[in-house]
Amino acid sequence: MPSIWITGDTHGDVSRLNSVHFPEQSEMTKDDVVIICGDFGLIWDYKGENKEEKFWLDWLNEKPFTTVFIDGNHECFPRLEALPTKMWCGAPVGVARDSVLHLKRGYVYNIHGIKTFAFGGASSHDTLDGIVNLDGQDANWKETAKAWVKEGKRYFRINQVSWWKEEIEQDMAVYQRGLQNLAAVNNEVDLIITHCCSNDTCKLIGVEDRDRMTDYLQKIQDTVSYNLWFFGHHHLNRSITDKQICIYKQVLHVYDIREHKEKTAE
Repeated sequence: MPSIWITGDTHGDVSRLNSVHFPEQSEMTKDDVVIICGDFGLIWDYKGENKEEKFWLDWLNEKPFTTVFIDGNHECFPRLEALPTKMWCGAPVGVARDSVLHLKRGYVYNIHGIKTFAFGGASSHDTLDGIVNLDGQDANWKETAKAWVKEGKRYFRINQVSWWKEEIEQDMAVYQRGLQNLAAVNNEVDLIITHCCSNDTCKLIGVEDRDRMTDYLQKIQDTVSYNLWFFGHHHLNRSITDKQICIYKQVLHVYDIREHKEKTAE
């Protein structure tokens, strides 16, 4: 039976998936899946794919397993949207490489019998000092950014360079799509993969992150039956509840879902 593994934010550094840190891959095939819970970071340069991104995307593509990821808040969303698409496990994905795939928001993927709901995106924590929001001309935003640094500002991003409003889903039809796809499976899935989490879960972590996305995920938490829910936004390796896990640098084998399903079927 093919395996499913899961890890948290990589921010462009996928070294945890090398053969030293992840030796289990020696017995894996392309049917085995590694899921990254957002902030993938290898589709990031607003100018287009750079040499470093190309190297690591090719490196991942050569791995024996298939890598899939949801988007976080630190992604170049115009480039994600521009990826060619194909159907994979019953729903559309963006194709960064043949075996490096972007799971789109609001779809249920049937990964080797594991019904998996995916919804990426989150509100950035590193914009407390504001967003440089100019016309995108390099000289202008770079000078403004330098001035902000001199003023002691550190937590800011540049619109269309290192921040995009699409980090929070803007299209209400996408939220509705997610609810409709969940309803189509009777609001029952095995696995939920998101970047941020629900309002209730934020409170358990001790953060105040309420926004349109956390409200939406709260609705899903209240109405959907699931076995496990993984999210990565808060950079923790911790079980928040008996079903919800915030994951960061660990690479976990998602085995107990299949065991639960098999026992239920007996």
